[in-house]
Amino acid sequence: MGRQHPPVRFVGQRRVALRALAAALLVPAAPAIAQPAALPLTPGQPEGPFYPKSLPADHDSDLTHVAGRTGQASGTPLHFSGRVLARDSRPLVGASVELWQCDAHGRYHHAGDDGVPRDENFQGYGVVTTDAEGRYAFKTIRPVRYSGRTPHLHVRARPPAGTALTTQIYIAGDNANGDFVLAATPREAKERLTMALVPAGREPGALSGNFDFVLA
Repeated sequence: MGRQHPPVRFVGQRRVALRALAAALLVPAAPAIAQPAALPLTPGQPEGPFYPKSLPADHDSDLTHVAGRTGQASGTPLHFSGRVLARDSRPLVGASVELWQCDAHGRYHHAGDDGVPRDENFQGYGVVTTDAEGRYAFKTIRPVRYSGRTPHLHVRARPPAGTALTTQIYIAGDNANGDFVLAATPREAKERLTMALVPAGREPGALSGNFDFVLA
């Protein structure tokens, strides 16, 4: 018998399949979508001995005015604001941010710091909740040096679900930077906990500082 050949139809189908396979091999693979790098976590710092033993009746976002008093706090007004973010840059809505610090005389008001003089017009502590963009804002005073400590703000940021961060924020260029807490702080962490101040453009002499917290 003579050599049998495959049906023409089968040969044609095979050629079409081979051409399709070759064309597929020539199509470049879709590039992988680069995932954004995770934001570095904000470094923690010691809480210190001056967290309020009991919260003041007035603990809103304006520390320069105490409810029921007519005076304003001594010191340079500071508008302190920023965002609270997750490591993937998502704003953390409904996070709480607590702020406490000494007054212009270096005294804390709500932790048994009974020295004088004392500014009774300074609230000393405030707490706010972040908005739909993860933003918070306080009005306070520029921190001052006391008892060998460089000027700083104490902050505790707590996400709606997760672990709270307690830290301290320092002022860029302050010539008092260099106390015992900072001496034990790694250089990179120190840089990430430093905030620049600029004129606020609101009341005369007021300053503005922006700081974003990144929580686990």
